[in-house]
Parts: sequence; structure tokens; C-alpha cells
Amino acid sequence: MRNFTLLLVTALLASACSTYSEEQKHSFNSEAENYAKKHHWNYETLDGGLIIEVLEKGSGTEKIQAGSEVTLSYKGTLTNGQKFDQTEPGKPFQANLKGLIGGFQLGLLNQVAGTKLRLVIPPQLGYGDDNLDNIPANSTLVFEIQIEKVI
Repeated sequence: MRNFTLLLVTALLASACSTYSEEQKHSFNSEAENYAKKHHWNYETLDGGLIIEVLEKGSGTEKIQAGSEVTLSYKGTLTNGQKFDQTEPGKPFQANLKGLIGGFQLGLLNQVAGTKLRLVIPPQLGYGDDNLDNIPANSTLVFEIQIEKVI
């Protein structure tokens, strides 16, 4: 599958964050948290409503920072279980953290190589109110991620 999902257009993220009222953000954050509760995750809620569950701590020594290059394997689904993107087996995706959607930027920060985690990303930290191929506007995104390398 194409790795279009992780690429961030700065203007898209900025516009997505600014188009929502506090009430809408609260509603999206509640949806993300309810998803994690429903699936019995042992999660933490980060800034902006991002839900993170660390499944396995990695053994890497270098922490991901704002300008880090990261290599990831991942699968992205909507909250209804529909898969919209995934890396091919044996072919991880490499990008600068700054070039990823806001939910990835927050969720991967300070993580190390070898870490496995899950994220529930509310729309204001994902793709906002834009339709992208098979991701409807205002979608809450669920990612399973394996951090392969931190460069």
C-alpha cells in the first residue's frame, strides 16, 4: 500500500487544528478514549487527546526527538476496523518525525527503537476535516506501530 497516510502537509495540520471548536475537540477526544476503553487498553492520554498504549518497550538507546529520522512498520485502521494503510512486510517506512501527522509526532516523541505501541489519533491530530482516499473527513485513526530505527 502507499504510505500517503503518514505524510504531513503542514498547512493541512494547521487548518485541521484551527477549524474545530473546543466542544468538537472534546467530542473527538472522548471518542478516542472510548475506543481504548472498549478494547481494554492500558493507555495514557497525551496532549490534544492522543491515546497511547505501549505494548513493548524497546531496547534502543537513542530517543526520538523533534528532528529525528525514524523507520517504522505500521498498520492504520479506522475505528470500525477498516484498514486504510500498512507498510509491506520487510519494507518499513522512513521519514523525519516533523513530516508526520501530529498524532505521530506526539506519540513517537521520546520513544526508542524496538518499541511497539498503539495510538488512537483524534481528527485534530490526524487529517482533520479533509477526505483522503479511503479516510473520511473527521476520522479517528488507530495505528499499531513498531519502531524499527531512530536515526
